[in-house]
Amino acid sequence: MSTLTERISKAVAALRAAGHWVEAVAGTADIYRVNGGDAVTGPEVLVLVIRLGLMDVPGGQR
Repeated sequence: MSTLTERISKAVAALRAAGHWVEAVAGTADIYRVNGGDAVTGPEVLVLVIRLGLMDVPGGQR
């Protein structure tokens, strides 16, 4: 099973592969901006990717 950190990294990569702009917020840990929007946490990025259908929910549930 993947750790949360690994899943967040995969989520960031999935968003980028789908054409979204994702950048880590400098000076923070696990905070990102997606498409220039408000800063969000890594788990929020993961939820976004799951809602967009780019990744599955852990355990295969939806």
